[in-house]
Amino acid sequence: IWSLPSVYTVSERKWTTRLRHEIDWVGAATMSVALGMLLYVLAMISSSYKRLDDPANIVLLTIAIVLLAAFPFWMDYQVKHGRPALIPNSLWRNRSFTSVCIAVFLCWASLNGIEYFTTLYFQKVEGLSALQSSLSFLPHVVMGVAANIITGILIAKVKVRTLAVVSALITMVAAPLMATVDVGENYWLAPFWAMFLSPVNPDVLFTVSNLVISDAYPPEMQSLAGGVFNEVAQFGNSVGLAITAAIAASVTEHSGITAREEALMKGYRAAFWTIFASCTTVTVVVWLGLKKGGIVGRKQD
Repeated sequence: IWSLPSVYTVSERKWTTRLRHEIDWVGAATMSVALGMLLYVLAMISSSYKRLDDPANIVLLTIAIVLLAAFPFWMDYQVKHGRPALIPNSLWRNRSFTSVCIAVFLCWASLNGIEYFTTLYFQKVEGLSALQSSLSFLPHVVMGVAANIITGILIAKVKVRTLAVVSALITMVAAPLMATVDVGENYWLAPFWAMFLSPVNPDVLFTVSNLVISDAYPPEMQSLAGGVFNEVAQFGNSVGLAITAAIAASVTEHSGITAREEALMKGYRAAFWTIFASCTTVTVVVWLGLKKGGIVGRKQD
């Protein structure tokens, strides 16, 4: 038997009235439809970059872009008329919040990309089984756990800008290691270190960003900002995979190399260099955007 406690509310309006007037239904529908269409097109591109030429995908992508472009204008209209706005434009005026959103978008795109293409490298180029590939990711897991523990210790002692930049520089090394690896190269020379270093920035940045959000907004805005931040991170996953997959497939197809492993590796290298560019951008964004970020994890008496 399940039961829910009654919730006391000071509002005298009926819940049906509140449902109609206290939720931005148009904004929610606009964003949901736009993201749904965009994610569908990205999924199609991930499977084959040639699918972008399909008329249906072109139409869906165009509609999604138009809706996303119209969304800020609708938010401004709602705020000016004193109505609820799904994601008020004022949310983006906070420099630290905007910076961590951009950084986590690129960071999650990079992480998803490097995990995906490293898996393909192990299985399609090196010929490892699924079990062997999974074991090759153990350094990734170990460093991910260690990064969270170390971040918890340092967050109250080190400025968020320092943590974000240093972790970004560490992770930035992973992609070039995989981009320059040779077919048949010893696991311990490059792939091991790429797996070991790649989760540092995502784990540190996610923790730091949540504390930045808590410090930047009042309690009534923190849940909204946190929700937007998490959505941006998940969106980065989809965009990163779609773009890198399209680049890798295109480079492999036009490589002119007959050897299958070498042709695949040429495409993977292009994807890894794209990921490196994304990681470099993350470093620049957190360096410039978190200039005023102090120590946010310190206990307040």
